[in-house]
Amino acid sequence: MLGIKNWDNKTWISSKKYILSFNNFLLKQKNLTKHSKILDIGCGRGKIMGSLSSKLKLIHKPIGLDIENHKDFDKRIIFKKTNAIKYLKKDKKKFDLILIKQTIHLFNLRDIKKIVTYSHSSLEIGGIILILTLDTKNNEIPTFFLMKQKLNQSFKRDIFIWKNLLQLNIKKKNK
Repeated sequence: MLGIKNWDNKTWISSKKYILSFNNFLLKQKNLTKHSKILDIGCGRGKIMGSLSSKLKLIHKPIGLDIENHKDFDKRIIFKKTNAIKYLKKDKKKFDLILIKQTIHLFNLRDIKKIVTYSHSSLEIGGIILILTLDTKNNEIPTFFLMKQKLNQSFKRDIFIWKNLLQLNIKKKNK
């Protein structure tokens, strides 16, 4: 499959106004401080977390995961070109916030369960997983034909996936 390179470059989704607004939204969801540790799964170029890092003067750079090798990633984050499941399974860091923004629909149900389970195990006490996805009836993002086709296929199965996720019972393993 061909990679998606900078599809959001110079659009509303990479605008300073959007990034500021999204960071304000994040801060309403979770009380973050300069000591917070953040993981962004599907970070793209990491502009949102880079901006948040500066705003909070984070001591620990946010970690951004993406399967694309973005050469122009934000230098205020630690960018890792890696699969989220492999990273979460191998790395034992703990996070106050794990963000999965407009990415979850690209995974199959089995992988979604793994990501949610491994993410849950990677939370600090009081940490949260924030999963954001598109409201497909009211939003449209710029796409090229193949991407639009893949998005439409994944959106059709979203209802099934979310019903199964809501029934998923995640329990921390006793160690």
